[in-house]
Amino acid sequence: MEPDPAHAPPLPAERAYPYYAGWQAACCSVFFFGLIGSIGVALFPSGYEKFRAGQLPTGIALMIMGLFGIPTLVMSFLSLVAGVRDRLAPPLLRLTATALVLPMGARGAPPEDGDGQPLSAEPLHPAEIALAAVRWAKRDGPRFNATLDIEYGGRAPFRVEQALMAFADFDDLERALRAALPGAFAAAPADSQTE
Repeated sequence: MEPDPAHAPPLPAERAYPYYAGWQAACCSVFFFGLIGSIGVALFPSGYEKFRAGQLPTGIALMIMGLFGIPTLVMSFLSLVAGVRDRLAPPLLRLTATALVLPMGARGAPPEDGDGQPLSAEPLHPAEIALAAVRWAKRDGPRFNATLDIEYGGRAPFRVEQALMAFADFDDLERALRAALPGAFAAAPADSQTE
């Protein structure tokens, strides 16, 4: 017997949530490349002074290290531009009536073998997770660092991190998923706390 569509819970309207998956990586690369570039900028003039003072091997070595470090300042600037671009126009995690549409940054890296080589060119998660395929979902973790794990039959459950979204958006996504998939939250494994 098929369920009566008139008594089915209403599916959520299409929603889009900014998902800042690349912002943390951009901050780290700005710091890392900026630090190396700053060291290069500092080494080059001191190497030139050593060169002019007659300490040729030391001066040339410092100038070469400085020349290799200076271009990383450009990479630091490019990382900053990419991070600001992603912050101003972030990729969107979309929830439609039939699927959860993932931005590229949230799909994960391709799985690797024991030697660190990718097993395929495909990311860990598909571009869309059909709501009908969701087996279980659960909210886990502490209050301000919560995660929302969604098992859909893929290689690994998809994890939405609260730290990569606005807190209100994360809570709204959870409410919308609970409305669309009440059985999935009830079927969550009991090995961890569900809030």
